[in-house]
Amino acid sequence: MKNNTFKYIVHILNKIKYKLLISGHSGYIGSFFCKFLKEKNIKFIKFDYKKFPKNLKQYTHFFHFDFKIKREKNSIKKNSQNLLRVLSLCIKNDIKFVFPSTASFKYNSKKKRVSSQISPVNDYTLSKFICEKKILEFHKKNKLNYFIFRIFNVYGDNTRNRWVVASLIKKFRKFKKVQIDNSGNYRDFINLTDLSILFIKSLDIKKNGIYEVGSGKSISIKNLAILIKKILKKNIYLDFTKPFSSKKNFYSQAQIYETKKIFSWRPKIGLKKGLKSLIISKK
Repeated sequence: MKNNTFKYIVHILNKIKYKLLISGHSGYIGSFFCKFLKEKNIKFIKFDYKKFPKNLKQYTHFFHFDFKIKREKNSIKKNSQNLLRVLSLCIKNDIKFVFPSTASFKYNSKKKRVSSQISPVNDYTLSKFICEKKILEFHKKNKLNYFIFRIFNVYGDNTRNRWVVASLIKKFRKFKKVQIDNSGNYRDFINLTDLSILFIKSLDIKKNGIYEVGSGKSISIKNLAILIKKILKKNIYLDFTKPFSSKKNFYSQAQIYETKKIFSWRPKIGLKKGLKSLIISKK
């Protein structure tokens, strides 16, 4: 029944003929989302800054996955410049802008969130923070239609990325003894498929706003490592080193009540099930 409901939503979306522009289509999330759109027969093109269609008014949404993550000179400046260019195109052609942002929040010692604002801990999160501000400015001055999704830790599909789940799996497959840093840190994980379903559901929502995307559950890095080891069924010695928790960014847990309500969405792939599927795929 639930599967039929989703198929019906996709059918309606195709009928309305949403057309998407996707930047950062070769990245981890962007490449998976493009593959997901193909499977659902939703039309899109891979956006190229140097070469793109002259007539953009036929497109309804711009998913801006392109983002400089590596520590390179002027990465923050480049991210801002690319963002401003895309925002101008969206305003000119009446395209809704969708921005995947960071979920770096500040918590106190009791794991209670101190502020609803992003708390930058590195150049990447600072750059996302700056971009969010520019998007809100464009909305206020130019009536930009937008969604900002503050996405927590993403995993799934493959291990060809640098994130914590993929990193642990690759180390466990290679070594018999693995050092685990900051094992007392807590993270909230969201599967790529659940994330992509939310993106598709957002196409039919006319609101603007900032929404958090995660499972709503938090697990320690220590328990995550133990779970992955159990699924792999490998005899690995886990060396949990001090300090067990980092001073900054030691906890994260998504608040997804509004996201579930507005988009009629909820994450369906539990962490254990998602990890099993990822590990079995051996990608």
